[in-house]
Amino acid sequence: MADRELDSQRMLNLLKEDRFPDSKWDEDFLDPDIRDFFDDLFRETMQRRSAVIRDANISRTYGYQLMDGNRVGSRDYYLSIAVAMKLDLRTTQRLLAVTKSGGLHPLIKRDAALIFAINHSYDTAKLYDFMKSLGLAPLDTGIE
Repeated sequence: MADRELDSQRMLNLLKEDRFPDSKWDEDFLDPDIRDFFDDLFRETMQRRSAVIRDANISRTYGYQLMDGNRVGSRDYYLSIAVAMKLDLRTTQRLLAVTKSGGLHPLIKRDAALIFAINHSYDTAKLYDFMKSLGLAPLDTGIE
């Protein structure tokens, strides 16, 4: 991920042209391999998987399976990982794209609250309290 800067707007402009981008543009698409994505992310952030899984309040075994791509989790699981890693919004949106979880949309109140929390670097506990204070469902990690 660090080697290249993916540019969604440039790709959107290319997709307006008469032909689908040829193979020279292949490096401008997200790599759909979840394991590679997480490997790159942990290498860049220098965080430990075990600490992130703990901070995300996800069961240890399930967390590793999610990050290895052996299991498919809900969107909330991946958002919990993003919050625990203190990812910025752009990287969180990429994580959601790679995991095929659907991006955050600012006109959906729950998503808007999550965007706000991510932009303000909320940790898992602060996010939980914030969501509850707004009357919104907190992130479901399977552990209450």
